[in-house]
Amino acid sequence: MARVLSELRRDGVLQLVLEHAPVNSLSHPMRLALWEALETADADPAVRTIVIGGAGRGFSAGGDYAELRSPLQQQWPALSAHLFPRIEACTKPVIAAIHGFAIGGGFELALACHYRVAQRDARIALPELKHGVVPPSGSQRLPRAVGVGRALALILAAEPVRADRYADTPLFDRLCEANPLAAARAFAAAVDRDRPPASALLRHRPLERCGAAEAIAAYRARLGDAAVPNQAALGCIDAVECAVDAADFDGGLAGAKRIHDELSARARAGTG
Repeated sequence: MARVLSELRRDGVLQLVLEHAPVNSLSHPMRLALWEALETADADPAVRTIVIGGAGRGFSAGGDYAELRSPLQQQWPALSAHLFPRIEACTKPVIAAIHGFAIGGGFELALACHYRVAQRDARIALPELKHGVVPPSGSQRLPRAVGVGRALALILAAEPVRADRYADTPLFDRLCEANPLAAARAFAAAVDRDRPPASALLRHRPLERCGAAEAIAAYRARLGDAAVPNQAALGCIDAVECAVDAADFDGGLAGAKRIHDELSARARAGTG
């Protein structure tokens, strides 16, 4: 059963905890439940801040494998097209509280939040190329937090790494040893209430372009040496390049989404 556990604290912090054993996958029922919880929270004057966490072993392992390349995967509310923009549109700050793991769409969900608090040893990854596609929104938000070179390294490795590897970047607003829900509540108390929540979003963070073209060319050259080119890996590089070349975030996201859809169609046709 996929559901979102909701608890309003005295300090006005609403905890939304994803519960879908065993890994809190973002299946269609879970996406619906989270959408409805966000709608209710945003309209409730008693809620000052929204914290999203995960039950059990981790935050979220991303999309439900059973829905991969099925109509349910893109059925409303889809992640990149609907749920992430809904999070960004919240009039109250939304804080991701990460423990255990945040993988694929689960990590992209955290990237769409206004702020991120993570346990130091939590594992993060964008492993979409293993499924023959690219991370559409992750390829746009991650470079704005860690730079183009480090974003490409994470995306192309497609393997989990510790959150504290990025302690020197704006990727996480706070790292903790344990209990990220409590750490997120403490962080919520320090959020500037006079600052519009949207101003903290990664989509509005300037992308550092110095050295970006060189990093893209270097990774592309490495892949070009392979006897059989990895089309998904090349697509991941192209998607990050969209973030660098586009006039704005939405233009880059549209380009990355086209690459994702083309690779997905090739995989369904058995030509990828």
